[in-house]
Amino acid sequence: MTQEWTQQLVDRVGREVRRARTASSPPLSGQALSDRTAELGHPISRAVISDLETGRRRGLDVADLIVLAAALRISPVQLLFPELPRGSVDVLPGRPHESHDAVRWFAGETGLFASSGDWETGTGESAKVWTREELAPEIDRITVTRQWLRAIASMRGAQSQITRALASEEPREQISTLEDLYDDARDRAEKLVRQMTELGMDVREGDPRV
Repeated sequence: MTQEWTQQLVDRVGREVRRARTASSPPLSGQALSDRTAELGHPISRAVISDLETGRRRGLDVADLIVLAAALRISPVQLLFPELPRGSVDVLPGRPHESHDAVRWFAGETGLFASSGDWETGTGESAKVWTREELAPEIDRITVTRQWLRAIASMRGAQSQITRALASEEPREQISTLEDLYDDARDRAEKLVRQMTELGMDVREGDPRV
């Protein structure tokens, strides 16, 4: 089953590479896509791309996946789970999920579904019960980062609103409410920074891209 599942994954990527390449505006030839990968610093030959698209490829490097996605200007996860939103895909061998759920798991937004055993119906029949697994909080860096970014965005939004309110001489009560929103967001951000530090994460300040 593992070998079959692995090949299904590679074939799925190959089909999406071909679809995205031909759907680009203007459409990309296989050689043009290969040239783009070379420009990105990790050249993938036209022959390799052809083998991938036609199902002759028996494996796929993570580096190739990332560079192909960048060359096509799409997210790598779209190559893995392209049949959005509700196409069924085996995220793991024998673990079917709708594609949007697979994407959410891959992006660290939620856990996968797992069978928690059989449920006995009133007629004596049994049915599998599926529950969503939780991401392990002691090692999950994605969720805390997402929460931190939201807190930073809330801080900046409140700060902009305060600036506009002061400039337009809004009532003091309204400005005070905005200041409370800013303080709440700052407190959340500081708490999350402490949590990230405990997880050994890089929380350096001053990055202009954040």
